Amino acid sequence: MSVNPLDDDLGTIHAIGSSGSDWGNGITGDIRDLFYNTLRPENVNNRVQISTFTLGSGKKGKSEVQEFFKIINNLLKNERSVVLIVNDNESKTMPSCNPDAKIKLKELQKKYPDRFQYYLFNSKSIHAKKILHAKLVVVDRQIALIGSANISKSALSSNYEVMLKISGDVVSRLSLMLDNLVEMLRKE
Repeated sequence: MSVNPLDDDLGTIHAIGSSGSDWGNGITGDIRDLFYNTLRPENVNNRVQISTFTLGSGKKGKSEVQEFFKIINNLLKNERSVVLIVNDNESKTMPSCNPDAKIKLKELQKKYPDRFQYYLFNSKSIHAKKILHAKLVVVDRQIALIGSANISKSALSSNYEVMLKISGDVVSRLSLMLDNLVEMLRKE
């Protein structure tokens, strides 16, 4: 592996998705379709790793993340593994991991202890004044989604967001970075 990643052939972009009206019209695919189709069990052989700043928006109800958890539950039922890392700012007024999402995370971990792991990145811990802002999905260390969208209804439908679907060496690097982050969080 080169020290300067610009010297490497990092990979291939397979698709671009966007949300928000008009700016991606006819130029990109729909970000929701790209996100959810990539996470379908038939597109995952073994494992999905996800990091996000927001899981649901603020204190909104279960509908905010219902579709996401339906897809994750389907992966787990089909014997795929899921690792999820979510920023957790513990804000009372605008939490980055909404309360309903936290309940669902605990339920999934209890139901699928061998296949589902989640970690809350708390900026008040050893990572003082730092947040987890990376929005990544890695499938089988071979395909990745990377972009600006959080996992929330507004990010995947109405906000002006973009997401790339990529493959190649860069994906295994991103996967290893997520592995490293999990190890850091386990030590806390």
